[in-house]
Amino acid sequence: METVDIHGLFGGRLKKDVKDVKKCDECGEDYEVYDMYLDGEYKSTSNECFQCKQRKEDNEMVREVLKKREERKFIAYQTLSVEPFELQDENFDTYEPKNETQQAGLNLTKKFMNDELRQTTLFFQGDTGLGKTHLSYSVYKHYKDENKEPALFIDLPSLLSTIRGTYGGNSDFTQDKIMDLISKAGLFVLDDIGAEYVKPDANGYESWAADILFQVVNSRQGKKNIFTTNFTSKHLTQKYGMMSKRIISRMMSNARIIKLDGQDHRLKGLD
Repeated sequence: METVDIHGLFGGRLKKDVKDVKKCDECGEDYEVYDMYLDGEYKSTSNECFQCKQRKEDNEMVREVLKKREERKFIAYQTLSVEPFELQDENFDTYEPKNETQQAGLNLTKKFMNDELRQTTLFFQGDTGLGKTHLSYSVYKHYKDENKEPALFIDLPSLLSTIRGTYGGNSDFTQDKIMDLISKAGLFVLDDIGAEYVKPDANGYESWAADILFQVVNSRQGKKNIFTTNFTSKHLTQKYGMMSKRIISRMMSNARIIKLDGQDHRLKGLD
């Protein structure tokens, strides 16, 4: 077979000693079988179609790029999430219902997690310390561990604080990026709705917070959500003013309401 000189690599001299020509089973094109020499020293033998090899390498490179992009996306969700420190070791097994409403809440939350409810949203309502966040966080942990889609857990005060922090230009996020992450989350848990403090406008309403909250819940229509609040609908209406009906309407869209009653678990043992 003919020997072909190839010049220019690292100042050396490559020689390709063509030994045979075969037809590729994949693409049907002819390809050369050859030994490769560098400055007279044998290096390797090539016995595969260059075009198919290049295509496989290109596909692998694309897969690697997509994999890294997916990893960065999950990191962004993890960075934006504000997981309650005191609940990081908790789950459904550690939740101890004290009455019928809490037992019903536990049962419904498990069904929601297992996609056994027709509703796409759970809306927890009740006083502090009854397990709203505990149950919500348990779903989030399960979803994050078992699903390939990203999940986001954050309380409303922290979300508003993070968005406000983008306005100075020193944040890793922009408001648009935060909204995009919220919109695309496989599961979105928004805790402590109504607990935020924002300076009211001239009419006494939290207009900026109301506008952000509306954008958030509007972007989550038809998607898997958990919302929690310590407030009644009357108090939420008073808090968000003219925007309140639109906000509550969207939070309640295809939602299962879970009202928890009882005494604050965290005050157990105090006089």
